[in-house]
Amino acid sequence: MIDFSATDSWQPREIPTDAKAGTEPMSHSLRAVTIRRMWRIRFLIAICVALGVAQTGESVAGGSLDPVSIAPDLPGTSPGEPGPGMFLVAKRSLDGPHFGQSVVYLVEHDEDGTLGLIVNRSSDISLSEALPDIEDRQAAAHALFYGGPVGLPMILMLVRSESVTEGMAHVVDNVYISADRRVLDEVLAAKKPASEVRFYIGHSGWAAGQLDDELERGSWHLVAADTDAIFSDETGALWDRLIERLEPRGIQVDNGPSLPILALATKSLLSTLLR
Repeated sequence: MIDFSATDSWQPREIPTDAKAGTEPMSHSLRAVTIRRMWRIRFLIAICVALGVAQTGESVAGGSLDPVSIAPDLPGTSPGEPGPGMFLVAKRSLDGPHFGQSVVYLVEHDEDGTLGLIVNRSSDISLSEALPDIEDRQAAAHALFYGGPVGLPMILMLVRSESVTEGMAHVVDNVYISADRRVLDEVLAAKKPASEVRFYIGHSGWAAGQLDDELERGSWHLVAADTDAIFSDETGALWDRLIERLEPRGIQVDNGPSLPILALATKSLLSTLLR
């Protein structure tokens, strides 16, 4: 937020009382009008900045929306093509037992199709219950998440690691995916906490072109994912937090080419403030 009270902010230049020869000192009334107009311009700039924040979702300081670090375009639009390291956020209108109110983390997307994991649906089933042959007590500390309706009952892992291990596939940054039992044993032996590893039963999959069709129909929001949100203790509330930013409740105006309301509002404000 722009702080107009900062000591180093712009201040109107004082007009000297001893004006140079051949010029007339500015009258008090004219000086007051000039200063008032400058403050109106500064106020307009602040409004334009606020409108820019509303459209881009980014803060003035260049950061992202809190508490989830996402940087979406206008609600209902996409920042680009789907790919690894992005979130599919189910729109409010998307119903159904599998993907309604879901947040899907994309781990693979190419010409053959798309693979992702629903990251906001935990279960009461522990890893040790799903795999009773595991003797490591650490397995009881990890809950299973429902990754999607495909590939049941296979277990997949998302692991945060600074080094790659055989059996892991890189997603983005320091996030890897694996379905390798050796990786599972290594993760448990290292006593990795839930903030560094998550276990999913099943996954979400789309055939070639299928996800593109769903995006075109408007079933999903596509936004940059936040790794910390995936491995946090509050993944159950992730969809609620995201959807309130992507689809705020209330009556929405059309901000498309047919009614560029923000541009019209800015033009009106400009003509009013500069009078």
